[in-house]
Amino acid sequence: MLVDQRSNITDLFCDPFPGTSWLLPPDFPLMDQLDSFNREHERCYGTMLKNHAINSTKIPSHLYIHLFSGYRDHDKMFFCEADQTLIGKVPWLVVKSNLYFVPSLWLISSFQTELIKLFPQKDTVFHNLARYLLHPTNQVWGMVTRSYNAYLARADERLGIQVRVFSRRAEYSDNLKNMFWERPSSTGEIIEVYQPSGERVQQTDKKLHNQKALAEMYLLSLTDKLVTSAWSTFGYIAQGLGGIKPWILYKPENYTTPDPPCVRAMSMEPCFLRAPLYGCEDKTATDTGKIVPFVRHCEDWIPGLKLVDAPDNNQLLDATPSVSKESGKTVDKLVGGLLAIGFDEDSCLSRYQSSLYRKPSPYKPSQYLISKLRSYEMLHKRCGPGTDAYKKATKNLGHGDEDHARTSTDESCQYIVCVPLRGLGNRVLGLTSLFLYALLTERVMLVDQRKDISDLFCEPFPGSSWLLPLDFPLTDQLDSFNLKHSRCYGTMLRNHDINSSTIPSHLYLHLLHDGGDYTKIFFCEKDQSVIRKVPWLVVKSNLYFIPSLWLIPSFQTELIKLFPQKDTVFHHLSRYLLHPTNQVWGMVTRSYNTYLARADERLGIQVRVYSRPAGYLQHVMDQIVACTQREKLLPEIAAAQEEESQPSGDRFQQVDEKIHEQKALAEIFLLSLTDKLVTTAWSTFGYVAQGLGGLKPWILYKPEYYNTDTDPPCVRDFSMEPCFLKPTLYGCEAKTEITVPFVRHCEDRTWGVKLVDSQD
Repeated sequence: MLVDQRSNITDLFCDPFPGTSWLLPPDFPLMDQLDSFNREHERCYGTMLKNHAINSTKIPSHLYIHLFSGYRDHDKMFFCEADQTLIGKVPWLVVKSNLYFVPSLWLISSFQTELIKLFPQKDTVFHNLARYLLHPTNQVWGMVTRSYNAYLARADERLGIQVRVFSRRAEYSDNLKNMFWERPSSTGEIIEVYQPSGERVQQTDKKLHNQKALAEMYLLSLTDKLVTSAWSTFGYIAQGLGGIKPWILYKPENYTTPDPPCVRAMSMEPCFLRAPLYGCEDKTATDTGKIVPFVRHCEDWIPGLKLVDAPDNNQLLDATPSVSKESGKTVDKLVGGLLAIGFDEDSCLSRYQSSLYRKPSPYKPSQYLISKLRSYEMLHKRCGPGTDAYKKATKNLGHGDEDHARTSTDESCQYIVCVPLRGLGNRVLGLTSLFLYALLTERVMLVDQRKDISDLFCEPFPGSSWLLPLDFPLTDQLDSFNLKHSRCYGTMLRNHDINSSTIPSHLYLHLLHDGGDYTKIFFCEKDQSVIRKVPWLVVKSNLYFIPSLWLIPSFQTELIKLFPQKDTVFHHLSRYLLHPTNQVWGMVTRSYNTYLARADERLGIQVRVYSRPAGYLQHVMDQIVACTQREKLLPEIAAAQEEESQPSGDRFQQVDEKIHEQKALAEIFLLSLTDKLVTTAWSTFGYVAQGLGGLKPWILYKPEYYNTDTDPPCVRDFSMEPCFLKPTLYGCEAKTEITVPFVRHCEDRTWGVKLVDSQD
């Protein structure tokens, strides 16, 4: 190994090898080309693979290996056995890397035996190599020793805190210093706080700055305990040099403090932040974090990889679900084909990471549903916001010129505007119901973004947005749409203002809990034939009305093809449509890693008390205990190892408050990651969790009176589907009962209806 010396490495480190230098001579023949090597270079291995310019019979004299953070799939082939066989024949390799890619070397079969002999304790690779290779120059070492002797030598215990907020600010150390200066510690100990360099901004390749930074790394490595920042290579080096398993500060999102604020690292090894997610030759996409027991996903960056000492695996805080610890366990990144490829993974981590936390679902989506979703994505891309079709469709909307509006609309693009209302659970159920309706009627669904939906969910459709543009012509009217509005379908029916020959340019559908009989006519066949002709539908809904869609004859055949297992509708649609934003997903993963990852079994209990005033009620507590013990979900006497965690601690429902909604969504997803689930009757919060998780919950009956115990306390649900709490009680053609076997009355609300698998 020879090192390019132009970046002043000699100002930082001494020569590590006795009797010879590791510095690349300035007259090296390729010296003038080094800066030009990049991933597009003709001698880049990834580029040569892509162009079929290299094989076992065409071996170049030198090769450029691009192992930089922005590398491509072809560059990642470096970590494959067959490619190493080829690369091993090339005399000269020029490598640019800013990554700790050692974990992936352990996944190359021809290296693994040698590595195990070299490092029997597998989490000591960097610790041993760094102490062999990296020796600060006298100038840097002087900075280290002067600071140590002045500030650290007399301390009984040394705590290092490494803070990276993508700038270095003195205020963090100043505030800690003032905190312990203004008030004594509870133990009576004297706490002194010191920040060596005080430099505020990273200055890459500046000699003195880099020397100070290296000195700080070494000072941190000399502490007894260490707190580091997530994703920070600065911290990785300090922990590895010192042989310390640090506490990692989770990365804050949107200026909010994470809860929990930090997690103890499972290993002192650095994280490979841009590791290949899947193996080389496995068409089922084996997750690289589960191929061998000593390469695991990182706590601070779930897609990353790090080495752990395999014998301690069962005691470590896992960053992935314990249900998937077997070597070679496959991860279904695309959720059985529901999800499309082509998204930027970093912008929405939950989309492809959710499968790391869930047991594989036993419910597989039909190929017909997958095909329908791909067709919808093409429709949305063709007709969505910003397209010519959308501009044409909105040109005269809301101007009162019905004939002109009708004739100027591209009939191949029809729309449904979703205005979600009330609590988060209600909004999610209404949104999912409307998406299925959009699929069935080939409409483009656009969602009112004024309720901060973009703070909760990522965009679900590739290449186009589902957010209703703020300049939509009817935006100012959305809040005024109600049961009595002149464009409400029920009102127009009552006033005889709509029929098959008088089709308006837009129509309001009131599918809320307070809808009247005229509203419910929406679910009748002949009314659907009229509604189908309207270019724009604006819908307010807080209900899961999907069961009633199955009672419409023209939809039923299509629905049966889409969902052969009829109680999987919400399970499949929610996993396709609902991907929490990075801020929400961070709440989920931090809570999971802190409280749930090590558990052998996870029981979720979702409690909603409807009393006025709200508060703690002993009879509700008694009901929870009675249910969980009677159904053998919890033992009679809890063992000491059992732990209970309530992530957010919010006491009241706060509709539309951003951080409350984000916490609520995180709790819903955490409940969906459990193995068994207890929910509250009528709770849409619980409905969403059970559907996402594919769980048939135990439902806590709603107490009829304030202090009356319920016996039995709960019942096992017969379906994981949500309940349509306010359905049409009777059919459209004077039918007095439900006549299909797959729509039944709900366990928790006898006049509600829900889907079941008719084979049950």
